[in-house]
Order: sequence, then C-alpha cells, then structure tokens
Amino acid sequence: MEASDIVEKLSRLILKWIRLAWAWVMKFVKIRIEKFRLRKAQSNLYQRKSRLGAEFYSLHRQGEKEFLKSLVVLQQLKIVEEAESRVFAVHDRIEAIEKEYRGRKEAIRGGSANRRSVF
Repeated sequence: MEASDIVEKLSRLILKWIRLAWAWVMKFVKIRIEKFRLRKAQSNLYQRKSRLGAEFYSLHRQGEKEFLKSLVVLQQLKIVEEAESRVFAVHDRIEAIEKEYRGRKEAIRGGSANRRSVF
C-alpha cells in the first residue's frame, strides 16, 4: 500500500464519521424540538381534559343524568379528541425522524462499503 492510498482511505473514513456525526446532531436537534412540542401538546391535552371534567362535574351538580346529550360536553369531547390527535401526531413525527436517521446512517455506511469493494 502506498501512502496516497492510506491517506485516501483515511480521508474517506474521516468524512464518513463526520457525515454520521452530522446526521446524529441533526436527529438530536429535531427530536429535541419535537419533544418540546410534545410537552406543549401534552400540557394542552391535560388542560382540555380538566375542562371536560369540570363540565361533567357542573352537570352532575345540576342533577343531569344524560351527560352525552349535553352540547357543551360534546364540544369539550371534540376539543379533547383534537388535543389527543396533536399528541399522536408529534409521536409520529418523532418516529419519522428516527426512521429517517436510520436510513441516512445505513446509506452512509452502505456507500462506504460500496467504495471499499471497488478497491
């Protein structure tokens, strides 16, 4: 092996690890942002559930027996369902980021394996 071959292989290895590190950093940043959004969505969901519970309690105190026929309760249920869907959407985005990272990681590693087979 010549020195130029060693330098070339070493430079490829360094570039591969830099690309892997960059992909990991981007995944880390994206997930941190999404986890912030998740905490915000979960807090919103908690508040919405609290309001729904308050409506149930106020109807109970008024002597209502048919809670699901109340328009206010139906509106609050719809709001809670929307808040839950936001939480699930954030979970889905986090999973998509993880999947994207795994794909990039394999592409980076696979690309270097293809180059090795040429030499």
